[in-house]
Amino acid sequence: MRVPRPLIERALEILENDAKKGIIPRLILEAPTGYGKSVAAPLFANILIRNELSHNFIHSLPLRAIVRDLYLCLLVNSLTYETELRKKCRKNEEILRKVAEALKSAGIGIDQIAYQMGETLHTESTGSEVLRKEPLFNTRYVVTTLDSLAYNAFRIPVTEVFNPRKHYATPRLRIYLSTLYFDEAHMIYEEEEEQEKSVTAFEELLEMSIAGNIPVIIASATLSKEVEEKIAEKLGEIRVVKLGREDKTESNRKTYVRDDDFEDFIRSIKWETEFIDEYELINKAKEFLENNLRVFIARDIICSAIDTYRNLKKTLDLGSDEIILLHSLMTKEDKEEALNKLYDGKTKILVATSIVEAGVDVSFDILITDCRRPTSVVQRAGRVCRSPHTCRSSEALVYIIRNQNSSNEVIEFIKHVKNEGKEVCWRLPYDIGNYVSYIRLLDQTEKHIKTDLELRRKLKALTNPLLVSSKTINRVLEEYAYSIIRTHLVEILTEEPTAMQHEFKETELDAKTIVTSINKLSLLVKKKCIDSLQAVLDNNETRKIPLDLNEPREHKSLEKTLIKKYVNTLTELMRNPLLKHRVLKIAYPLKTECYIKNEGVKRDVLCFQEQK
Repeated sequence: MRVPRPLIERALEILENDAKKGIIPRLILEAPTGYGKSVAAPLFANILIRNELSHNFIHSLPLRAIVRDLYLCLLVNSLTYETELRKKCRKNEEILRKVAEALKSAGIGIDQIAYQMGETLHTESTGSEVLRKEPLFNTRYVVTTLDSLAYNAFRIPVTEVFNPRKHYATPRLRIYLSTLYFDEAHMIYEEEEEQEKSVTAFEELLEMSIAGNIPVIIASATLSKEVEEKIAEKLGEIRVVKLGREDKTESNRKTYVRDDDFEDFIRSIKWETEFIDEYELINKAKEFLENNLRVFIARDIICSAIDTYRNLKKTLDLGSDEIILLHSLMTKEDKEEALNKLYDGKTKILVATSIVEAGVDVSFDILITDCRRPTSVVQRAGRVCRSPHTCRSSEALVYIIRNQNSSNEVIEFIKHVKNEGKEVCWRLPYDIGNYVSYIRLLDQTEKHIKTDLELRRKLKALTNPLLVSSKTINRVLEEYAYSIIRTHLVEILTEEPTAMQHEFKETELDAKTIVTSINKLSLLVKKKCIDSLQAVLDNNETRKIPLDLNEPREHKSLEKTLIKKYVNTLTELMRNPLLKHRVLKIAYPLKTECYIKNEGVKRDVLCFQEQK
């Protein structure tokens, strides 16, 4: 494999030429899953920093799992030689060498890279001695979640969301001195909950970058035509670089690059898509297992994932290493344990939700998937035969599960393609031979994306004036229940700290934590799995605050009541000079009977609500 691939090389050439002319780059980079868009980010950073178009680089990603992987396995791994990290990450040595060269050439060393997200990485769980979290973006290269970037950009410093005072100058300055690399930005347009808020916040970020002459690169595998046009409308003069059947440039704006090696590899595989009914799933998985093929079963709903996992484990008599389950309502400890088994190559069947759609660099022979969202099917298919050495057979089989939650558009598209005697190719963004590109599916199922006009007005009021008071910021946060981008996230502890037989350690607390939405928390409260909020302090001290849900709620929703309880508790602790530096964690303790090791929150707690 060439490092970097031809599409990346061409994008780098365009960027270099424009940079030498002093042109502020606005670039959209479109390439299939597994092509190398994420690992190429340091190469783009090198060009922009060397040509003095930016001093820093901010790599934004939609999910924490990808932030962790990119920061640890790409950046830290390339600039150090930690045996444990090399073993865990298994990254291509040529890629690591190129990344290290690019960073060093831009004057960026190991002490100048950091991450930022709503959880903390620890030496014990990562295998790395070199870890740096930087909420204020006060370093040269930051890998961050999009949420953290947006809050800091909109004058809401992530460390002070719930504080009465907001010191926003430092992170804002760093953003204006940086290049913004939006990786897998398409996922913002796919949010099922509060999509309008996510899209509005992202588009305001783009407008802010124009006003501040901030270089912007947007990388994605699944941009539909409408989304691409909407981004282009916001950014104005842009360059689009994408994979194509031939090398050509249209109107000096859109460049197509042919990659013979990539196309030859994809075409060397026999792509086949079939339908499967729910009752056939177990027997099909058994058949593939008997043929020594690795199977990825992707479910849209956590309950379906748990049911599938239990049925397979029972029917096929599989060990804990041979089949694993991954979904969002599992502790960090259980998810990491599952991922370690997956990366060790012992796992024969992975059952997971959308948690592995992007960022989990593993390859399977077979995909069996729900199809509620077209882009999810494309992303999941990107985990099948990712590279020549991971493809055990010459076939890539994708099975679409037909059930009540299936997208009729996806099913009809596949039927139409097969009726024409052709097959869908889930890894090429253009038609070729007997294969129809997945891009056709995305374009046919694209929907009009609305924006939240009131939120847009509020965000402009936060970002446009020279100065904004903390009171104004707090009023906006309170109005939107402290969640201006996506559903408010909370932490749930699955083990009472008082049950620990030794001094509380932050690493142990994090390992027993679930990060989930306020909506899921509300469900757990209604199911009587949670009845309090707990502040965990140093010196083995805890403070339990009852939720008092029977008291009048002033017509507020349960979600808003829970958020208010959290904010009031945090505010009270932060205003107490004797306590504010002793807080290790504020979380909702989950009753022991509501959680099962390696399965997550109990099925009986979740499923009726989810399937309702």
